[in-house]
Parts: sequence; C-alpha cells; structure tokens
Amino acid sequence: MLKITTSEGFFAEKHYCFRVLFGELLGLEFRVVTGDVEHYRIELPNGKTAVVEDHFFGKCDEEGYLNKENIPGEPVSLPHPLLPGENITGIYGKPYIQISDGQFSCGIDLFASCFFMLTRWEEYVLPDRDAHGRFPASASLAWRGNFLNRPVVNEYAALLRMAFERLGFAPPPNNRTFRLHLSHDVDHPKLWWSAAGRIKTPLAALLKRGNLREAAFWLREHSFRPKDPYDIFDEWMDLAEQHGHCAHFNFLGERAPSSNCYYPLHHPFVKNLIRDIAGRGHVIGFHPSYEAYEDKELFLSELASLQALCPAPVTTGRQHFLRFAAPDTWQRWEDAGMEWDSTLGYAEEEGFRCGICCDFPVFNFLTGTELKLREKPLIAMDVTLAMYRRYDPATAFDRLQHLRHQVEKHKGEFVLLWHNSSWNTYFWAPWREMYRSFIAQ
Repeated sequence: MLKITTSEGFFAEKHYCFRVLFGELLGLEFRVVTGDVEHYRIELPNGKTAVVEDHFFGKCDEEGYLNKENIPGEPVSLPHPLLPGENITGIYGKPYIQISDGQFSCGIDLFASCFFMLTRWEEYVLPDRDAHGRFPASASLAWRGNFLNRPVVNEYAALLRMAFERLGFAPPPNNRTFRLHLSHDVDHPKLWWSAAGRIKTPLAALLKRGNLREAAFWLREHSFRPKDPYDIFDEWMDLAEQHGHCAHFNFLGERAPSSNCYYPLHHPFVKNLIRDIAGRGHVIGFHPSYEAYEDKELFLSELASLQALCPAPVTTGRQHFLRFAAPDTWQRWEDAGMEWDSTLGYAEEEGFRCGICCDFPVFNFLTGTELKLREKPLIAMDVTLAMYRRYDPATAFDRLQHLRHQVEKHKGEFVLLWHNSSWNTYFWAPWREMYRSFIAQ
C-alpha cells in the first residue's frame, strides 16, 4: 500500500486525484495522511520515495481556486525522462523530473493537472460560449497548448508506473484491453413520416439547392424503395455484432412538438425500434433535449417517458448538441440515478476534452464531492469530422487512426458517435466505407 503525505486543505479534491491516478489507472491501494509538508510525498511499499511538487492546492487560499486567474497562460512541458522522443505536459509546476536509485522527483504537479482536466472547472470560470451555450474547444488550455489530441491524464499514470518500476516497485499489470465504443444519437429515427416526403426531398434538392445530382441520388437510391433512408438500425446492429461490439442508441424523450428534433416517442415505428434494439442485446440510452439542458423538470419528464417505453433500465446516454455545463449537468445526471454520461467531447474538435481515454468518476467542484456518476468521454463524432473540421473521408480516417493509436497505447476506450442520419444522404454516402473500415480493424 502507498502512503501519501500531503499538506492540509482541499483533502477531498486531492483524494479524488489519488483515487483516479493510483486507484483506477494503476490499481494501487493507498492511504493519505496530512502533515507539515510542502509537496506530495509518496512512500512505496519497498521504502523508496516519490515526491510530486504541489504548485496548486498548497498555494490556494481559503476562498478556493475557482478564478480564471488560476488558469496558466501556457502548459508546462519537457522531454519525457523515460520515453525518448516524447514529452510530458502538465498544467501546473516546473519543467523538471529526476529519477535516481532511491527517489523520484517531479516538478510537474501531476495531481492538480489531473484535477484541472477531469473536473472541467476551467469551463466554469471562463465565460466563452458558442451559439448553443457550449464551451468552445478554442477557449481551452488543451487546445491553446496543443495537447487536446493526447490523453495526458493516462500519460501521468504511465509516468508514475514507469518511475515506480525504476524504484524497484512494480504496480499490478494493466489488464484492461482496448475497446471501441459505438454510440448513435437518434435525433431523427426517420427522414419521411409520410409518403409526401419521398417526393419533397428530391424536389428540394432540385428547386431549392439547384443540385441535379443530389435530386438524381434521391430518386435513384431511396425515393422508390420501401425502407426509410434513416432506418439503418438493423444494418448497424449487424455490423456491430459482426465485429463483437455492443451498440448504444440514445433516444430523445417525449416533449412538445415545437422542440428541436422532435419526433413522437409513442409512434409505432419508434416503439418497435426501441423494442428491437433492446431485444438484440444493444443498449437504449437517454438523449436529453436541447431545451432540457437548463430545465431540470423537463429533463426528468423526458427521462421518465423513455424509461416507461424501454424494456430495459435506461441509465446511460448523452446530452443533445453536446450541451454541457460543469458541474451542473453531471449533478443532474447523478440526481436522476444515471450510471454514466458521454457528453464530454467538443463539437468542433476531436480529441480528449477531459485529457483521458477511459471512463472515470466525476467530481462536483462546487460541493467538493465525488459523485457515483461516471463520464465516458467522447473522442470523435461524424459532424465534427465532416462539417466543423471539413475533412474528406480519407483525411478523417487518418485522424481517427491517430487518436485510436493514443487510446490503444493506454488500453482505453475509443468512444465514437455516428448519427443514423449521417449515412444514406447525398452528403454522407461517401463516408460509409470509412466508418465500416474503421470499426472493422
């Protein structure tokens, strides 16, 4: 068992970081004591010592840290001491790491850096928001510091593992395996809710957009076929099962017809679809509406309507439009008894918004409490790749491969979001082979 000695103050915040890095990522037991020390002192079972400098919590006053002045202008970075050609990047501290026969000394405050990335308190103190009320990637330190494409929290755990091994103490082996998590937000279960839609779509392509090729696409591919273009659920479940995956489908609940992306939850098509998905062993998740983002009662009523219809408990999901406010959104999911959320990715940038590539327990920094809820961070989605980033399919595939390599290194979970509406349209048809190729590996 590790013995961690730290100064008094912010005990819950520090313990949370220890639990994620040592308990969850390294599989180590530990106990924490407070004392008259300046930095974190970690005593290993073999008597060797590791010191991680405290450049944050030990310097915060009683009023706390929730102030934008406590966000550094740039990260701390230095060559990795144990991995030639790589670097280690932190949020707080000094750019030095020393390893000798008896001690490991780290100038980067790994614990405050971990806390910064996981809790998203950065998003609470900065006022930047986009048109949908979302914190933009471009306002984050990870984007400005060019490390959004790296799971730095996993890198901190890997650094500690290697340092402990150099000191003669081997943490238990990492028995996790890389996983691909396929998730699908069902904003539009069908494109056409009436026969008239089959004619309106090609007409709109021709008359509104003046696109003869698109009009011909709809007439050739879909207008005279019985199945709706957005009804690709059986195809996707077949594809997931073929490669050993369980697919997650997040549905919006019942709400006013004037709501964003409204569809009648009790429509026979939707009811049968939910039943069929659950019957095949895939997962029905909750997709709180655009309007429910700031409306607790609407959130609960939408969740109740979906739970009443679903043959299995609904305990997971993702916010519509990735609308998220730290820590209020997490607390709402916690209060509703949900198990995990998967909202934390940026709409306009792929990468590691929370700096981690596996699910983790979340922390409410306003109450100083670790919640039962876990976050399964989103790494990439279709709209990000094709519309915000404007990649072509080949470039997007290469980008996904790069991120996948990062996740595989740490035996993490690659959470990918693809909408059922992003498949059989004129714009999305060229992307189908890219998606199939990526999940087939």
